[in-house]
Amino acid sequence: MKNTFFLFVLLMLISCKREEFTPTYSGSAFTYLDSIGNLSVFQIIPKEEKLLLEEGWEFYGWDTIPGKTASFPEITLGEKIQLPHRIPYPNSNIWYSNTLELAEGYLWINADDGAQLWVNGVRVMQNSELFFPFEGSTETPLQIKIRVINDAASGGLKQVFWVKREVLEKHLNEKQNNFEIALQKAKENFWTEDIHPENWEDYPIWYSSPVLIPISKDSLILRWTGEKNAHAKLHFGHDPNMVLNTKDVKEENGVFSAIVSSKKCHYFHFKMNKTISPLFKATLSASTKSVSFTVWADSQGDWETFSEITNQMKIKNPQFTVGIGDLVGNGGNSWQYVKLLRQLHEVPVPHYLFPGNHDYDNSYNDWIPTNFKKNLKYQNQKNYQFWQEGPCAFIALDPNENFPVGVNIHSEQNDWFQKTINSEAWKNAYWKIVFVHQPPFSQGWKGYKGEKCILDLLKPYWESGQIDLVVSGHTHDYERLIIENKTNQTAFVIVGGAGGKLEPEDELEAFPKMDKLIRVHHFGWIVADQEQLEFEAVDVEGRVIDRFLLN
Repeated sequence: MKNTFFLFVLLMLISCKREEFTPTYSGSAFTYLDSIGNLSVFQIIPKEEKLLLEEGWEFYGWDTIPGKTASFPEITLGEKIQLPHRIPYPNSNIWYSNTLELAEGYLWINADDGAQLWVNGVRVMQNSELFFPFEGSTETPLQIKIRVINDAASGGLKQVFWVKREVLEKHLNEKQNNFEIALQKAKENFWTEDIHPENWEDYPIWYSSPVLIPISKDSLILRWTGEKNAHAKLHFGHDPNMVLNTKDVKEENGVFSAIVSSKKCHYFHFKMNKTISPLFKATLSASTKSVSFTVWADSQGDWETFSEITNQMKIKNPQFTVGIGDLVGNGGNSWQYVKLLRQLHEVPVPHYLFPGNHDYDNSYNDWIPTNFKKNLKYQNQKNYQFWQEGPCAFIALDPNENFPVGVNIHSEQNDWFQKTINSEAWKNAYWKIVFVHQPPFSQGWKGYKGEKCILDLLKPYWESGQIDLVVSGHTHDYERLIIENKTNQTAFVIVGGAGGKLEPEDELEAFPKMDKLIRVHHFGWIVADQEQLEFEAVDVEGRVIDRFLLN
């Protein structure tokens, strides 16, 4: 009887064994598509086909009046200026006006960090290609008013171009045609069989390989990008030979998402129509007594440097990583998030990802960072989050959803923050860590001392010992400050060195005086147990440039 039972179990295991399969393509199409996808239509349009509007601009001052909508200042006479124009006043509305005779077409506005436009008193919305379409007039001059939204230390209006409607449409079609040609080349070159299929449309290809993004304690999104309108399924399991679980995949505009249990998804592959991907491995580990993870910020589109950062993070073998904003250089360019996902795939662990001001670039129609949310979040998932791993509790904030930057006292986020930081889960954690893109203290960016609104929000909690560590970005360097609190110490670090251009060596503020300030590209490495928290700042060659302990 025992032998019969053993044979039955053996047969069941054999029958459940994963079927052998051959991937349809040997890799993603990214390398063939990147040079086209990364360029905006504006960059493709030749210089002679776009009109630079240099003359006639007037500056109507600046203010810090809060709100996502605003009114043009009641000033009858502006100051005549030449573009580019810039002022050193952080978190400000900056106002400009011009009177122009323009035919129907599009305006392209280069402003730091972004802009809103009114033509003859009517608000004009920015389209997905980052142009403002309007009905022109060659008989009556148009009154152009621009609100520049400056979320950093300084900002202003750099350039304004006018482009004919037919010119934009021509180059938009040209870009799409070139993309499709490159896509077909990628399919042919990565095809794994000797004979090509009769119908390539049955075999869509992916652009970026899957990335793990946590959404709750035990659930992850598997997220990848690829050709639109493909019916996809995910096959996953805890063993490469036992990929037994199957889930339907949601596809929306070429972004693919599957929610899976973090306990079951150690190996997986997906299908898109008739396409079969290679088998992927996820590194998933959890411990109640200790945790190790990396933190990084301000990769900002320097993909070569960020590749060196991710290589070093992979060597560390973290349980997860945390990206604290300015993950791309221009949040208005959706392809930059494809590049980001492609790079993060190289570190096969969960990635907690939160926006900075540049992830909000060109989102000032409604202050929703559409490309960030589409590529890095799931459905109605918030841009702020609480979670626990090992002995640590984490709060990640998003002050960029407001103008000026901050967590508005009347906002849903503030209600959530106050409830979370006063919860038993937070109070009982061994280590209490806050992530926020804009730092409460900064010395390394000339003209910027840190964000007062963040300082005011967090100060009562670190002074009472309810925050042990605050990790930020925004300033492009490494900074560290440790302050005594009621019960122990609170450390403040800036890890804004994942790729963005570093702050100039000879420029800094006299106050606040940080304990450490180093201008090299880097990331943070944290190891914590119930006795101590160790932080290391690590450069692109794996060298430790700073280290401290909290006990």
